[in-house]
Amino acid sequence: MTTTGGDVQAGRPVEVYRAVNEMEAQVIKGFLESNGIPVMLQHESISSVIGFSTGPLAQVSVMVPEPLAGKATELLESAEEEGEEEDGDTEAAD
Repeated sequence: MTTTGGDVQAGRPVEVYRAVNEMEAQVIKGFLESNGIPVMLQHESISSVIGFSTGPLAQVSVMVPEPLAGKATELLESAEEEGEEEDGDTEAAD
């Protein structure tokens, strides 16, 4: 496995999200970092060599310091709920 990002503060890194690919992982990373949470991405080494963009080998673990895992999870759940509400508004307008 390889890791990118860094500056993970004191505390063992724990996974708070498993992205389907690098692009999704970068979006999640940017969102969490914009909320003050340092992020490290961890992926299977083979995916960067072969360039998988889908499937299990393309998945990326989004890791944060253990003391901030609860806050990160809350932010991600809140963002998901807001996205679902917006999707519902769009469907109602159709």
